[in-house]
Amino acid sequence: MALSREQEARARARFIDGMGEMDDIELNEAAQGGERKLNRFGDRPPGSLAEWWQELQLMVSLLNDYRKGDYRAVPWKVIAAITGAVIYFVSPLDVVPDVLPLAGYLDDALVIKLALDLARSDLAQYAHWKEGQNGEE
Repeated sequence: MALSREQEARARARFIDGMGEMDDIELNEAAQGGERKLNRFGDRPPGSLAEWWQELQLMVSLLNDYRKGDYRAVPWKVIAAITGAVIYFVSPLDVVPDVLPLAGYLDDALVIKLALDLARSDLAQYAHWKEGQNGEE
């Protein structure tokens, strides 16, 4: 099953529109809500998100470290993109409702991929920093 062109366009537009409206409140909501939703799935992500599950976990971790002030070496536009994608993932009001079998997370996967396309190099730098932090503990 795949998204229709209309569904894809609506999800993409919602993501892009949302990026321009990000602030600390949305950042906190995304970090906390993303962590709760990731924990709910554990190591069993929805099929359409499985390919990007580790990156999604890294995105939520970055948001948490950014909001705590532990890691700030990332442009705000990247934080806004990741925040927008995680809020989309957390929200039950998607273009395609998450409760629909098979198709429910296709639009979420699209939005996660869009954010990853914008943030991949910054996420790689963050992952490297995070590995160093974990090695020091």
